[in-house]
Amino acid sequence: MLKTLPDYFEEERKRAIERCLECGVCVKKCSIFKHVGIEQAPQDIQKKVMEFLKNGADNETVYSRAFACMGCYECVDKFCSQGLNPLLVNEIIKQDYINNRVMEPSYPEPKDNTAPQRVLASIQVSAAEYKKISKASEKKTAKYVFFPGCNVYNQPEKILSALDVLDFITRDYAFVPGLDFCCGDAYIFSGSVEKGDKASKELIARLSSFNPEMVILWCPTCLCRFNITISPIKVIPFNLISFPQFLAQNMDKLPFKKSIRKKVTLHEPCKSAFTGFDLTGSREVLQKIPGVNLVEMPRHGKNTWCCGSGAVAYFPNSFEKVRDERLREAVQTGADALIDVCHYCHEVFIPAEQKYELSVTNYVSLVADALGIERQDKFKKYKHWGDLDKILDDAVNFIKESPYAHEKIIEVVEKTFVKLRGHHT
Repeated sequence: MLKTLPDYFEEERKRAIERCLECGVCVKKCSIFKHVGIEQAPQDIQKKVMEFLKNGADNETVYSRAFACMGCYECVDKFCSQGLNPLLVNEIIKQDYINNRVMEPSYPEPKDNTAPQRVLASIQVSAAEYKKISKASEKKTAKYVFFPGCNVYNQPEKILSALDVLDFITRDYAFVPGLDFCCGDAYIFSGSVEKGDKASKELIARLSSFNPEMVILWCPTCLCRFNITISPIKVIPFNLISFPQFLAQNMDKLPFKKSIRKKVTLHEPCKSAFTGFDLTGSREVLQKIPGVNLVEMPRHGKNTWCCGSGAVAYFPNSFEKVRDERLREAVQTGADALIDVCHYCHEVFIPAEQKYELSVTNYVSLVADALGIERQDKFKKYKHWGDLDKILDDAVNFIKESPYAHEKIIEVVEKTFVKLRGHHT
């Protein structure tokens, strides 16, 4: 009988308590924990983790261990000699904090009609384009289903470019909007495991309704959630492929119109590289774009590095150290541009773009450019500006078409782009 995620988490709790040797290797090798500032031996930290799993007593060290997690998936099957998943242990701890009401869950609810992703998308693209990325396909069946996930809607031009690219490759696909469904990660990573279980179940049912051979996932987190967290307890009746992998297999179908003529370096999604679910897709795509010269950073492939994104909400200083370490590595390659794959990596890197004098571009934007498709990265532009009045003026025509009240738009724009709030009159 198939289990629910809460049941699975409880089984993993018991397994961790039974098997953990409290050796501290998972703490010692964690890429971000060394930046958190806890001056304790890894063995002592892991001992406190195990005590927490047994009795749930609030503990600052255990809190830091779990909530500093970047969600990079490096530890999933690499560190523990007992076959335990330290990422899952961190999420069990978060779940306990939420269930015991020590803290409230913190995540943007993608299904909410006033979710920030929806508001931001509505002021960056036309009403027709917004409808295109918000409405599910009317097809009943399709060979492929494309699911973009939820957070890429902060950067809607990337979804539109991905759909344009798909149209060159095949028309036998259906589109499922990422704001109507979620793989469950938004909830699970924040400790709301029951909601994550429900969300993943709903998404699998919707994707399955098209009876597809393959589901194409834009988001690396969706890919890893399905394969690592969801597949052990739920039947997934279709094959999964990342958008870079699908694109790499079909680059010969794209009618490129110009040569890019850039020396670039690649920051691949750490989680899909660490797990091996997608080690080559984005790399192969870049190598087939006319004029692109790819130079690798020392850490790439299975030995890549994280942007630090998962830690940004709770440990921003630790996050910045990890991010800046990666950007310095990119600069040292002598590349003109850092190419990212994950939209969240993009969001992480672009505020520091000017500091490091390195252009940050998403791979799908590079593909679209070579195809002669011009779409402005307005999210990046607005992040650089950080000026509410300037942003509202630039987006004025789309704001008129947006379904959201002006006050709501101002609220979301301020929170997302403006460092100093309250200056708008």
